[in-house]
Amino acid sequence: MVWFKIKKINKRNRLFFIPLTALILIAIAALLFGPSAKYEVKAGSCVFKAEGALKAKDQYRGLSKRKHLDADRGMLFLFQNQADQNFVMRDMNFPLDIIFIKNHRVINLYNNLPPAGDGPLTSYHSGAPVDAVLEITAGRSQGCGIGVGSEILW
Repeated sequence: MVWFKIKKINKRNRLFFIPLTALILIAIAALLFGPSAKYEVKAGSCVFKAEGALKAKDQYRGLSKRKHLDADRGMLFLFQNQADQNFVMRDMNFPLDIIFIKNHRVINLYNNLPPAGDGPLTSYHSGAPVDAVLEITAGRSQGCGIGVGSEILW
């Protein structure tokens, strides 16, 4: 017993289903492999467009091997649990400011950190448990008036 009738797909229907199938596959690929989350971050007197680093592999890679970072861009690392964090300047091509954040307040920051190559010897510690870290172009934290206690919103 057949519960449905198999219908041959005619040429007109094929012209509809092929592009539809392609669009669905592109949408799935974009969800699985597309860009990470984007955040608008208000820090001091500045607003940054920050790429989110939410997964461990993205947090490990960070901004390494990138050629440059625009002055209004950054990377926001968000952690599930508050913990002490250590960052290095591994494989960086430009200097950074690293801002350690707990409950949307700066608890520690480092200015003008130099690139360290593939074997960094210096690590930068949060000094206390944090739930987020913001990396921005070197010198921007001072230029934006960001210091310990400043509010950082996203």
